[in-house]
Amino acid sequence: MDNIAVIGAGVIGGAIVKSLLKYGYRGKIIATRRKIDKLREFGKLGVLITTDNKYAARNSDIIFLCVKPNDVSKVLKEISKEIEGKIVISTAATVPLNFYKKIVSKAKFVRAMPNIAVLVQESFTAYCCDSDVTLKDEKKVEEILNMLGVSQKVEEKYMDAITALSGSGPGYISIIIEALMYAGLRV
Repeated sequence: MDNIAVIGAGVIGGAIVKSLLKYGYRGKIIATRRKIDKLREFGKLGVLITTDNKYAARNSDIIFLCVKPNDVSKVLKEISKEIEGKIVISTAATVPLNFYKKIVSKAKFVRAMPNIAVLVQESFTAYCCDSDVTLKDEKKVEEILNMLGVSQKVEEKYMDAITALSGSGPGYISIIIEALMYAGLRV
């Protein structure tokens, strides 16, 4: 069983960790975040928690990169030596695969966009892979992403549109539903 690191276990990264745990993932899971106290809950559940991104990447076979788009370059440069030859699944919106390859040419990058439904293992996750991701690697990626809900490989040219619809759409709908609920309570 592959070890998985989740670098940036905030909202989406934390939801990925929770989904893997609920699914019963048997490999080691390492979660990082700048403020480790926000990860204590995961530590109690058997997740190795740390603020050391290099350690997490070094000790994992598959790395989820769950940082904001403006932090991708900094974090990739920090862990560049540790991720060579490994699968890196990034959830950073709008960052194209060629951007990652320019920073770390020897890693295997997957661009994925789960949505907020990952909190209850019902995410629709679109993903695309760079040319170094083998069919065997892709099968691993799909198995892991299916632990979060359902996944679908797409061409990269569709990722930004899918991000807008699938990634943000459920959030907008939940705001509308909440507003309707409060309006109904006032009647």
